[in-house]
Parts: sequence; structure tokens; C-alpha cells
Amino acid sequence: YFIQSNLRRMSFSHFFIPPQCSIEDKMSRDEGVCIVGIIGRSRSDPSTLCSLINCSLPGAHFVQYQLSNDIQCSYDRNTNTLYIFIERSTGRGSAPTDEESHLQNYQDLAKVKLEETKRWLWLFSVCHFVVVIHPSQSFEVEYIRLFRATHLLLQHFVPKIKDSEIPNLGRVLAGGRICVPRLLFVFQSNTASMHLPPKKGRQGFDHQCKRLGIEMETQIFHIFRKCRLLPKQSSRNAAPSLAPSLLDFAHLSPPNEAKDPFVLFLDGRGRPSAESPNFKHVDSALYYISRLSATAPLYSGEAKEVTFSAFLKRNISTLRMQDRGDSRKSFSLSQWYSGALQLHHFYCGDDSTARFTDPIPAKITQQLEPEGHYSEVRCQKVYSVACNTYTDSLPSHYTRATHQRQLSRALQVLWSRAKGPAYATYAAKLKAESLRIWEDGRQGCEGVSLTGGSCVLPRHDDTRAHSNRVRMRCACSCGRSLSYRADPFTLEAGNFEFYEALAEKCCATAPQHSTFGTEQLSWRLSDIGPATSYHAAVGVEQPGFLLGTQFLSAWDLPSEEDPKNPWRGKRTARCYVGFEYECSKGHRFFCLAGGAPVKAANKENTLTSVPDMLLYTACPSHTNKPLLGQLMRVFVVTPEVVTLSLSLNVMYNNTILTLTPSETPVQIPGGHVTVVRLPFVYCVDADTPLPFDISALLLKNCLTRVPRRRKAEH
Repeated sequence: YFIQSNLRRMSFSHFFIPPQCSIEDKMSRDEGVCIVGIIGRSRSDPSTLCSLINCSLPGAHFVQYQLSNDIQCSYDRNTNTLYIFIERSTGRGSAPTDEESHLQNYQDLAKVKLEETKRWLWLFSVCHFVVVIHPSQSFEVEYIRLFRATHLLLQHFVPKIKDSEIPNLGRVLAGGRICVPRLLFVFQSNTASMHLPPKKGRQGFDHQCKRLGIEMETQIFHIFRKCRLLPKQSSRNAAPSLAPSLLDFAHLSPPNEAKDPFVLFLDGRGRPSAESPNFKHVDSALYYISRLSATAPLYSGEAKEVTFSAFLKRNISTLRMQDRGDSRKSFSLSQWYSGALQLHHFYCGDDSTARFTDPIPAKITQQLEPEGHYSEVRCQKVYSVACNTYTDSLPSHYTRATHQRQLSRALQVLWSRAKGPAYATYAAKLKAESLRIWEDGRQGCEGVSLTGGSCVLPRHDDTRAHSNRVRMRCACSCGRSLSYRADPFTLEAGNFEFYEALAEKCCATAPQHSTFGTEQLSWRLSDIGPATSYHAAVGVEQPGFLLGTQFLSAWDLPSEEDPKNPWRGKRTARCYVGFEYECSKGHRFFCLAGGAPVKAANKENTLTSVPDMLLYTACPSHTNKPLLGQLMRVFVVTPEVVTLSLSLNVMYNNTILTLTPSETPVQIPGGHVTVVRLPFVYCVDADTPLPFDISALLLKNCLTRVPRRRKAEH
């Protein structure tokens, strides 16, 4: 801190832009000041670059602890030269761990590049020379991109600076810029080839440096010409130009063995003893720093002609000779500071003071962010393909589930082909576009049928019935007629309304019929004829049965003998039981325990007891699409001497549903053919159907024999 506040007492001044305090009254009024901007990047430690500059230029004294994006300025009163130092960012970020981190890392890096470009714009508008320091002996091609971007941005903003009403511009900003800088390049040597054998001496050292410098100039000149960075020097708004070919504009810096005088002082080297009377005040400390700076060797053991200081001095002297007598190009430090500060507010000010608010043209953005431009072009090509993927095979109206499924496909296409940071932008754009297409009159009804089918109608209110245009062929409660039904969306339509509509035409003609349960979970008991109407060799004569599967299973029950009439007694009483399954195509078939279909009337179809029966099994019909049959009816043929009790218990999703009333047992009288129609959909309450369960069972012993009551003896 004391260095910043007291350096102005010496032969140089050190300040920041923007200033931390008022310094205009201390500015020199002498005209002919030369402004030298220095940019670059060190190999590792940033203090190395500051040391190189401080050691190379006696009038430059930069410190490393600059704040945020402040620009350091060091003024040498002896030579009337102002040095401006801007260190380049490393351009490195943390390694991304996922896509979101990669995007954030890229956005942070883009902000750093933009802020760096703003400082470059300011530097190329206020300097006579811009010195580019390379950390090695090779030219960094990345500078070409920055030079081109700076050139384009200057062409874009200089006319706006001319037209803008910026106060106190002064005559130095008459053309929108203070200076048109010339580029100088300094390369730091880091190879052992620069240390020549002693026998060659200083002349060999100078010759090698000069030869390498000429080779670098030739390379840079060709690069700039190929990239069209050599504009007409007569144009004040032109891009930064190279120095004239008569002077060297590339300098090869030998290995630096000198130490920065600031480092020497802060490290305690060269500091006088504590007893010295000259070390009692801060002024004496600054005095020793200036002495160290004046006496420190520029480069140990090298010729004076190859120093960076001499290289820069020749260029400055030539510039002043060319501008001598031209009042437009000669100005004082005070005049320069007034215009430079205004330009700094224009380019690098905060949101409240900056005028760098116009959108940057796409041509310039391509130079600032080549990765983003490539990603933008790539994503733009794939975006149309992703949109077509979303709209492919879409119906006129569709549900949110279909929308999400198509969007996932489209995003997968975009992800597989798009590259770079623009993916997130185009992914959000694709989501918004797909949502717009769906909400633009193509939203379908979200209603779902009891079988899992979606309503295909446009979005509607409850006054309109749902429909998915699916029709199923089903038998009535007694099984004697077939009809088509729509896929039901309510429990009433699935278990009651369809069967009641058919019952008026068919089932109501049966001798006896009864409906049990509620409208949401109803089942029906129908008497379709005497027991003698069933013939075991023929099977059930009703429509829809697959060939060979219409036979009932024999169930022999022990008979109850009458002691008064032994001749009427028999050893067994034969009943017939059949569990009928029905698929959505109207195919009907009887099955045995385990879901095996009945094939013909044989001994294998004989039952010893009523087993557990699956509610769902595969349909044996030969179709391209496998169909699932559901247990819908139980056929029972009882002789005159047998009365059966019906107890329907269903295991569904680990829940036991009891369909038959417990207070009044349901009995099947003897001598009849009885059909028990089961529910189409199962539910716990009146509003919530149970989800499909492939392992659901009709529990065993649903049919049991009722003992006969004997007549009282007289």
C-alpha cells in the first residue's frame, strides 16, 4: 500500500485505471507522451512476467497484487513514456464432471474472454505501441483470433463512439480513438541454445538473436497476411498495424538472470542495515528501490544492443520523429488521461456506466467464441432432425404420456448428434417447441379406460363420454348371445350397463336370473335350462367357443342314500362344472386348473374338488398378437339330488374380495344348468378399480354341496 501511495515522489508514477483516488492534478502537461501497452502471459508464476518487465524497462515498475480487473499504469517522467500492463487470463477452468458443470465452466470462461476483449479494445484505442509478450519462442496462434475479434469490434464500435455524446472527450478523441497502435512481439527464450560457447563471444550471441528475430518476423508477417490483418495504415479506424518493415517488430529475449528490484527489496536483498540513518523513513526505502532499479543489470553477460529496452527505444524514437510537428498526434499525459478514462467507461465500466451494451454481431461472436460458433452450427443442423423425430407418427390428438415419450426420442437424437455448449440452449428450445405443438390444439383427453387404453378424443369436459375407438366382442351374462362393446371407462359401464342392456333381450328370458352386488361390482346368476339339456358328448352349445374347448368337466359327488328306499340310492352323483374364459375377440374356451384349455370330453376333465382358478390365462386361438382370456363365467350342471352352495372369493393384488353375501348364502338348485357371470373389472370401493394382476385367483371350493334335509318319520 505504501508503494502505491508514495511512488509518485520518485521519477515514476504508478496508478490504476479506473483510479482509486483523484490524480488528474498530478498529471504531466508536457506534450509528446508515448503510450506503450504491454500484454502477455507468463509461463507459470504471474510475478515472473512482472519481473521481466520491471527488469527490462527501467521506467516501468509494476506490482503483482493488482485488484480485480484494474489496469496498472507506470509513468516514466525521464522519457515521458507511460507503460500500461494487462496480464492475459490463463483461460483454464476446473475439469467438468457432468454436462451441467461443463456448460457452467464454458459460460464462466466466455465471461472471462469477454472481459479480456473489452480491455483489449480499450488498449488498442489508447496506445501508440502494443507489446505482446510470449512465454516461449513460438508464436501463439490464439492471438490471431483475438486480433481479428478486436479488429471487428473496433470497426463496430468506433463509429458509435464518434456519434455518442461523451463529455470531455477533447481533441484526442476526434476520430473515436486516441492512437492507432503498432504491434511489437517479444519472445522469451527458454532453451539452452541461447547460451553460446565463450569463444564466440558477444558477436555470436547478437548474431543468433538477430537471425532468430528475423525468422519470427517473417513468420508473423505471413500469418498476418494470410489472416488479412494488414490493413491500410492511412485509415485511422483500421486494425492495429505492424511496425514498418524498416524496423524490427519481433524481439527474442535471452534468458533473464536479473532480479526485479521490487523483489529484491521485499526479500531483504540489497536493503541497508537497520542502523543506517538513511533507512529511518519511507522515502529512503523508496530511494533504495530506485537505486536497485537503476543499477540492476538488464541481462547478465549480454550485449546492450539485444535488450528489450533498446528494441523499444528505437521504435519510440522513430515514432516521435514521424509525429513531430503534427499537433493531432502529439498530446500531453493529462489530455490522454481524460480521453482514456472516458473510453474505459465506455468499454469496461459497470452496468451503470458502461456503454458497451449493444448486441455483438454474430460475425464477431464467431471470433470471440469459436467453440460456441461450432456448437451453434452443429446444433442448428440437428435441431430440425430432432423436431421431425418428435412429430413423426403422432396422431391428431395425444396425451401427455405420448408427448413425453416423443420428446425423449427427440432429445436422444439431439444428444447423439449435437456437440458443445449450445446443446443446452437447443434442448430447451426443443422442449418449448414440442410443448407448443402439443398445446396448439393437439392435446388429447387424459382419460384411461379400465383396460389401460387412452381416450383418443380431443381434450374435453365431463359432459362428453370418453372413447378410444376400441371395440370388444363379449357374451351376455348367460352366454347365449354375443355383442360388441366399447372399452369401458367407468366401473358402471364395465360391470353393469353393458350386461343389463343385453339382459333385456336375452338373459331376461331365462327361467330364473338374479343380479348380485352393486353397479360397480355386480355379478349375475342365470338359470338357462334343465340339467337334461346338457349332453356331455356335445358340450355347451353357445356361440363363440373355440373348437374342442366347449366341454364341461365331470365332478362326481358321493350320494346320500335313503334307508327306506335303498333302491333309489346311488354310489355317486355326477355334476358338471366349467370355468369359461373370454378374450377381447370374443373367443370363449373352458380351462382346467393351471390355465390349460379343455380339448375334448375325456377322463382328464374329471374333477375331484373345485381347485383355485386363474382369473387370466392365454387364449389358445392362433392369432398374430397374443390375446389374454379372462375368467368370466362358471357353468354348473347339477342333478336333481344335489344342491350346491356358491361362495365367490377372489385373491386380487394380495387382497381377498368376497363377492357373495355372507348373511344369505347363495344356493344353486339341483336339476338345472346354471351360469354364474363374474365381474369384468374388480374394485375395492365404488371409485377405484384395482390395477391389473396377472396372478389373480378365484379361490378353491367356490362350490360346495349342501346336505339334504330328510323328511321327518311318522
